[in-house]
Amino acid sequence: MTPGLGLVTTTRQSFVLGQSMTLLRMSAAELTEHLLEVAQVNPLLRISRPRRRLFIGNAATDVLEAVAAAEASSLFAHATNELTPLLAGGGPMARAVTALIEELEPSGWFGGDLEALAARLGVATSVMERVLALVQRRISPAGLFARDLAECLRLQLEEREAMTPALAAMLPHLGLLERGTPATLARTVGLTVEAVAEGLAVLRGLDPKPGARFASDPTLGRAPDAAVERGAQGWQVRLLRGAEPELEVRALPDRARTESLAEAQKQARMLKQAMALRQSAMRQVLAALVARQQGYFDHGAEALAPLTMAGLGAATGFHPSTVSRVLNGYLLDTPQGVIAARVLCAGAASKGTGAHSRAQVTARLCAHLGAEDPAAPLSDARLVALLLAEGITISRRMVAKYRQQAGYAPAALRRRRA
Repeated sequence: MTPGLGLVTTTRQSFVLGQSMTLLRMSAAELTEHLLEVAQVNPLLRISRPRRRLFIGNAATDVLEAVAAAEASSLFAHATNELTPLLAGGGPMARAVTALIEELEPSGWFGGDLEALAARLGVATSVMERVLALVQRRISPAGLFARDLAECLRLQLEEREAMTPALAAMLPHLGLLERGTPATLARTVGLTVEAVAEGLAVLRGLDPKPGARFASDPTLGRAPDAAVERGAQGWQVRLLRGAEPELEVRALPDRARTESLAEAQKQARMLKQAMALRQSAMRQVLAALVARQQGYFDHGAEALAPLTMAGLGAATGFHPSTVSRVLNGYLLDTPQGVIAARVLCAGAASKGTGAHSRAQVTARLCAHLGAEDPAAPLSDARLVALLLAEGITISRRMVAKYRQQAGYAPAALRRRRA
């Protein structure tokens, strides 16, 4: 071996590996922008942009909405970027913050169970509560990672320094407005009707779902990135050509060879190798994801198994934050329709050995509610019992939460009298 050649080869491999990890953390849009910037200073690089197939209607507003849907920022990417200082150090803090991000709901609320997360991470529940409070202070807009409406509004009021004793008294009792009037709320908290009216006017100026301003359903905006198809070994994933930017290294004519062009060619080839490693890593993550959700592709949400980014990371050898980046904004064409890959990372809704995903619980909950007698609607306690009979252990509080998210009012408001 030529002296020094081994060192050069090792250095080149390290550079390629480092580049591939950097590229792996980018979304398709970020990757395209990065490659186009590199191509501007490297004449031997040619970049083909990914396809953009927007679903356009007849009106100009349809065009604007489609473009907005395609370009909207992801809530998960936003949370990851804003909380980078807490993630960068690694260790228990990074694992705890990653676990909290995994439980974000489209509304921006934290939808998980702190006690269950603490048990999974091997820390005290009080530790998770402190981490959640830290995340709530660090993130913007205020209200993200709230556990309920009262906390969401409280965080926004505190951020604006607009909290008053009257508002503090009202927040825990806002649920009274579902069945009563502002006068009922006023009597309960010991305020005048006028004071309650003024407080409600302030609260109406807040955002009860701060996560909704980020990306809605991206499947409406562009074509999928990969397809899930049945193969000899079950359901398998296939990356779709043209979903990501493609890189071509131009040939370097001998007569045009210069030291600077030779260096440009070397850099272009290493970048192409990094791109190949990125695609290989993405295939590993997606293959592991699809392998663990085989039932979903056959039967839908009711067969969606509990799965976290941490679990997927352990199966593939990648850090959970890297797995999160890979799946961020990634769309899959499946037998159940075009879905965001993150849909398949469904956190558990119940504890114990027979844990079920939130999607499974919601599906069974809706099935029971859809079949109930309108004259004798099912109470939350009765729903808990019905789910328990199916092997799903879940608290009454979580049943009420999932019922509300599914669009069902409390039993008293669903009752229809003959």
